[in-house]
Amino acid sequence: PSLGRIPAMNFTGPDRHIGGQLMATSGPLARSVGDVRLAFAAMAVEDLRDPWWIPAPLHGPPMPKRAALCVAPEGLEVMPEVERALREAAGRLEAAGWTIVETACPPLRKAVDIQLMLWLAEFRRGAGDAIAKEGDPDAIFVYDQMQQLCPAPGIEALMDGLQMRAKLCREWQLFLHDNPVLLCPVSGELPFADQLDVQSPQAFRRCWQAQLTQIGIPLMGLPALTVTTGRVGKVPVGVQLVAGRYREDLLLTAGEIIEPGEAVTAPQD
Repeated sequence: PSLGRIPAMNFTGPDRHIGGQLMATSGPLARSVGDVRLAFAAMAVEDLRDPWWIPAPLHGPPMPKRAALCVAPEGLEVMPEVERALREAAGRLEAAGWTIVETACPPLRKAVDIQLMLWLAEFRRGAGDAIAKEGDPDAIFVYDQMQQLCPAPGIEALMDGLQMRAKLCREWQLFLHDNPVLLCPVSGELPFADQLDVQSPQAFRRCWQAQLTQIGIPLMGLPALTVTTGRVGKVPVGVQLVAGRYREDLLLTAGEIIEPGEAVTAPQD
């Protein structure tokens, strides 16, 4: 959901620092877009304990049925199965009367850099010590890899990053005004094998790089919806939809068109 759409309050700890305040949101998971719609409406009710909560309506003004298709944002390496899912999803929207425009999207890699800098600035003020004290080898490994990706910034870098965030928000808002829905990958790869990211530094970077859209989009506070489109063998595959701030209604409408007729559940064997 958009930043400020669903209220949150942590009763067991202090408020987050600025990275978490700008990017951390909670949203529903469900087996159908219809169920997501119901849960989303229930979760978005007023709670003034969250100073970021905004009383935005659940439905915005009509927008053109126009979706931008970006198969490989900023040169993201995309598996053929992921591209096929994207084009199939675009075809379902087109069959329902939507106009599909294949185009590049605004920057995401710079957004990833700023997102990592803001989150790690928070972790370095105490959470990193807690990770070391807990002693979980996987958590320690992941934290170490993330620190290598982002050396500790000074106050000037933090301020420059927040300034750049405003520019990125502006570019994305303008793009999503002209293209009310963006259709892009959830990940450049199909779901990874369990624990792949902690097998080696190379495996960690592979997972990190494949998930460009998941890491970058939250920086701008934009809503996004992941919709499963089917399976590749036993592995589920899907697409990600992005819209302007507080236009979750557009995502849900498009998602209901894209989702398959029957729920695609994870295999149990």
